[in-house]
Amino acid sequence: MTITFRPLSELPIKEVSELWNQAFEGYFVPAAIPLERFISRTATEGLSLEHSFACYVDGEPAGLVMNGFREQEDRKLAWNGGTAIVPAFRNKGIGKALMQRNLELYEELGVSQANLEAISQNDNAIRLYEGMGYEQVDRLLILSTEKPIPDMDDTYEHPYQIALGMAAEAARLPLYSPGEVWQADLPSLKDGESVAVFDGGEAAGYALYRRTFSPDGMLTGIVLYRLEVAAGRTDTKDIMLAALHEVWQPGETCRRSAFNIRASHTLLVELLTEMGLTATMEQVLMIRDMSEAEVKIPEGP
Repeated sequence: MTITFRPLSELPIKEVSELWNQAFEGYFVPAAIPLERFISRTATEGLSLEHSFACYVDGEPAGLVMNGFREQEDRKLAWNGGTAIVPAFRNKGIGKALMQRNLELYEELGVSQANLEAISQNDNAIRLYEGMGYEQVDRLLILSTEKPIPDMDDTYEHPYQIALGMAAEAARLPLYSPGEVWQADLPSLKDGESVAVFDGGEAAGYALYRRTFSPDGMLTGIVLYRLEVAAGRTDTKDIMLAALHEVWQPGETCRRSAFNIRASHTLLVELLTEMGLTATMEQVLMIRDMSEAEVKIPEGP
């Protein structure tokens, strides 16, 4: 069995999209997407076709890895935005070869920290990633509801001042810092919006979210990506409620979701649950410190 790799930038984009769909066939959640959405996702998430690659076994397409890279101060971060194996090549050690080559690529590019997410019930993948030096640091929850938010309407009152803007404007807030959840960070939210909560002129918290609309301009969905409160506040819950009131727009009828919310953010999770949002999927957030030189190859298929 001969395993070779080829940068995705050397392949026709339609071929890359087809390989993605083939490799994710039978996955825990539907992951196949049309070509147009594949191109859009690649651009939105900042995925690098030049530094992502396809895997071949004896010349046959067997899988792929897609990577994104961002700079944070003097550190380069990498995100594994999708690793998958074509069904006919699963349980043959191809995943190990993909991850081994991917970590070698990270080292070549000077990556400081590598992040990825895995579906919580995907034990085999999690075991593989842990064998490659990744550690689970948190659980990520996806929640949603089609119903109106209970006990919240347009008359909700609070003592704070609210500033609405684009997501990118949150970077100007003193309390803003980039997070470890790739799709909840500003570069992935170019069309996202922000709610900034002020208390007497002082930034007390903020939320990042995105709205979707029908072709005729009707609001169809709101997705919350992040909600943070300044450290040391004794009114954290009130600040969160004020921000959520602006995000959810209770007078509107639409689907409301929260995407990849860290489970360790317990108060936010409690508030979302009280508002009627229920968990539809859970992932694990895994991080690898690339300063660790040795990569262990897990035993087994």
